[in-house]
Amino acid sequence: MASVNTCYKPSFTNAEIDEAIAWFEKNMDQLPASMTLGSGITIPDLKLTVEEMIIHLRERAKENNTYCGQFSLLLEIRKRAMGN
Repeated sequence: MASVNTCYKPSFTNAEIDEAIAWFEKNMDQLPASMTLGSGITIPDLKLTVEEMIIHLRERAKENNTYCGQFSLLLEIRKRAMGN
C-alpha cells in the first residue's frame, strides 16, 4: 500500500511557509543526497529539488493555494529528514 502524505492540507499560512523555508535554509547541509518518500517518490538530487521548491514557494505560493501540494511535499521531506 502506498504511503499517504500526512502533511497535506488545502491551504497554508504565510507564516507556515516562512518557517519551513527558514528550517531548510538552516539545515540544508544536513540533508541526504537523495530521499525516497513512500513507495513511489524517489528524489535523486534532494538539495537541488528543495532549493527549486523554495524558489517557487517564495515567488508564487503565498496567498496561492495552487502550491499546497508542493508545500506539503516539502513538509514531508522535512519530516523524513528530522527522522519522524
